[in-house]
Amino acid sequence: MKCLIVPESYKASTQLNQQDPIQLDQFIGYPNQRVAFQILLHDGKKNHFTLDHQLSIPDEIDIPIYRLSIETTVPYTAHFVDYYLGKDDIAYADKLIEERAHTFKGDRYAPIYVELPLDKALSEGAYPIAISVYRSGINQEEELILHKSMTVQVSDFVFPDRPQVDFKLDIWQQPSNLARTFQVPLWGDAHFQLIDQMAKLLADIGQKAVTVIAGEIPWKGWFNYIVKDYPANLYEYAMIPIRKNQAGQLLCDFSILDRYLACFAKYGIDQEINLFGLLGVWTPPFFPINNQVQHIEKLVLRYFDEGTKKIAYIEQKEDFIAYVEQLVGHLKEMGVWAQTYINADEPQKNEMDRFKTALQALKEIEPTIKTKVAFDKEDVLDGLLSVIDYPVTSFYCTCKKHQELTEKFPGRTQYYVCNYPSKPNTFLHSPLLETRVQGLLAYYFKTDGLLRWAFNCWPTNARTDIRYNTASLPIGDNCLVYPGNNGNLLLSLRYKQLQRGIEDFWLLKAAEQKNKQAVEEIVQAFLVITDPAEWMIDSHRANEQAFLLTDEDYQQLRHSLIQQLSQK
Repeated sequence: MKCLIVPESYKASTQLNQQDPIQLDQFIGYPNQRVAFQILLHDGKKNHFTLDHQLSIPDEIDIPIYRLSIETTVPYTAHFVDYYLGKDDIAYADKLIEERAHTFKGDRYAPIYVELPLDKALSEGAYPIAISVYRSGINQEEELILHKSMTVQVSDFVFPDRPQVDFKLDIWQQPSNLARTFQVPLWGDAHFQLIDQMAKLLADIGQKAVTVIAGEIPWKGWFNYIVKDYPANLYEYAMIPIRKNQAGQLLCDFSILDRYLACFAKYGIDQEINLFGLLGVWTPPFFPINNQVQHIEKLVLRYFDEGTKKIAYIEQKEDFIAYVEQLVGHLKEMGVWAQTYINADEPQKNEMDRFKTALQALKEIEPTIKTKVAFDKEDVLDGLLSVIDYPVTSFYCTCKKHQELTEKFPGRTQYYVCNYPSKPNTFLHSPLLETRVQGLLAYYFKTDGLLRWAFNCWPTNARTDIRYNTASLPIGDNCLVYPGNNGNLLLSLRYKQLQRGIEDFWLLKAAEQKNKQAVEEIVQAFLVITDPAEWMIDSHRANEQAFLLTDEDYQQLRHSLIQQLSQK
């Protein structure tokens, strides 16, 4: 049995014809921080693995059972990392599962992600970790087959309680998908238990924005009605029920919205409220459109007519005005209108005039409306920038425009990664250090934050297969967490590395306060190619020589920054 102890950023795959990864015998940790590493077990055969003393018999009773034992005085957690099929039919380990026993086939490592939450008061020094592997069969006494030792060297530098506090993360949530995947009633108590889980996980990595679906199906299901490579139902439904009373008056029920916002505010996520479905809604081919809608954008807003007892759709201009006025009025009454934006996602060049007209119509209803818009094309960005309050730009546009934008919109810019660039990105097949580098890039671009379009945009069979529309969406682009079988959301290695990257962001910002010039030199040495204009070949393809980063590079980066912070 091969046992490799490797950095937390290693991504195991079924591509085993590569040289063994760099192995660890010690690593550095800091009080008030979670440190991590991985253990890889493999002998080329199908085996059953366990992480505790509980008896677990595999389906095939003749295969060996291996128990991993970890002994240390420092508290730890250990999770098996499960695989998903990714690019080029290679399976990649990414999902941290909660089962304490798991069977792995012989074509892949059995990865175990080990995390040590180091206490804030932990003393500086070396803390040994002993790793043992025992083999047995059913009704057989265990045999110790290997033993390894390593050390976590705890520094005297103490991390803050919330290093993510100043990072402006905006990962869009898909609340309807959450209910659908776990097969619970939309907006019911079970759904809100899941929403609470989601909010907590997002807060832990620095989320600052709440996704509010204010109009039905803003993205029209991301083409799931015509893209049938893998089954998916991706429609997102509005969270504000509307009714029309017998006098013809339109009335909104904001109880779901209020409960949703409260879920996120409970974890400190209330800096931005982003409304979707009222501006720049997608109009993909063949999707039915109600041309009776008097507003220039054929928005989808449903209501229950108490007079006719029928569900109908808002068509009349006065009804649309009443809806917007009530929504704005309610958000003002709650005291959150100042941080509310009407959002749009990648308006197209042929939609620019309609976009401006639709926005003007909204501002005639409420002049203080502010907009936050994701742009993937330079000409559209240039054409609409004068009417936008908060531009968010694709990685390519950011590489070309970040200096201009941060000067024009101080404190109100972000960049995003989606189905491009080819690198650095957060796809299933992307090296994990490409996820981690996003924290440093937010610092380098001076956006102080990152947008990602999907936290949980899961296809139908997401517990075992996250592929959907793979011609347009690289596998893994549509989620950062996974649905569990037990009612829980399961983390990914990508989530963990984004969390690590946001720690890097805090270190950079804190060290900058002490010596800005030194930090600039540290970052330039780390990136090697320092001009963002050289990072991309075109809007989708990256310079393959950029971001060739190693775990050693990140160790040096962190060491250099902490040195700056530790200087008197």
